[in-house]
Amino acid sequence: MTSTIAPTIVANTTVWIYDETAGGLVASAGFPDMPAGALHHDFVMAAVAERRAMVRSVSDDTLEIAMPLLLTGEAAGAVLFTVHTPPECKIAIEIWTRTERDELGLHQSVYRGLERFERISPYVKFPRGSGLPGETWDDRKSRIIARLDQSKAFMRAAGAREEGLRYGLGIPVMATEHELDSVLVILSTVDFPFQQAMETWVPNADQTELSRVQTSYAEGIKPSERDQVAYGEGLIGQCFASRIPQLTTSADEDASLGPIFDQGARFALALPVFNGDRLVQIVTLFV
Repeated sequence: MTSTIAPTIVANTTVWIYDETAGGLVASAGFPDMPAGALHHDFVMAAVAERRAMVRSVSDDTLEIAMPLLLTGEAAGAVLFTVHTPPECKIAIEIWTRTERDELGLHQSVYRGLERFERISPYVKFPRGSGLPGETWDDRKSRIIARLDQSKAFMRAAGAREEGLRYGLGIPVMATEHELDSVLVILSTVDFPFQQAMETWVPNADQTELSRVQTSYAEGIKPSERDQVAYGEGLIGQCFASRIPQLTTSADEDASLGPIFDQGARFALALPVFNGDRLVQIVTLFV
């Protein structure tokens, strides 16, 4: 196990949002480069057309994750993660969808260094409320597991311990307010984390502020002390107010992000999670 802060394996991230003037999705933010123009990426276009998260292996050391952001069933945005996976890396990216028996079954997946997971996962099914995918489905919100190897909620915990998997994230893609289309699951290790930190935030009843609900911090990262954010304040508050993803590479406009950038984060990304037209959660990734 590493004793220092391990760099994340996300190499590139691009965000598109719907533009009424253009009549489609246009690039709005990215790392390390700021993209421009309308959406032309074939893989992201396929995910938007299918209205579900997708994953693919580009090469032995590169994979891509495309995730549409659905607002009342239409794509209000999309995100593409390009992930670098060196030979010793272990990671699982899974897309779970509903089966004819109304359980979640594995629809797509890419594994690196996880032969046992790759063999058994197609045979695993998750009823609603069961396991990381099933809990994500039941909550209709993203679900973070900070210690996969110790979690009773993670049905493959024994395998996670054996493989060294530590961090788990489930993100729902909702077809409608109540109907799930898919769950994106990301499982990574201490030495090759997908993210340095991740948090979920939910709005209060009068929609004036958000409270931090779930957290996970990579080995060596000190947690943030803040647990509430006002509407429109900083990265998270702006994401809530604008209802579109927000990405920043510095703490210039949000001083609360200073400590995480000081610890080596390259960018912070806040993603809205919708149930129908309701924004019910913000997921923040520090990468």
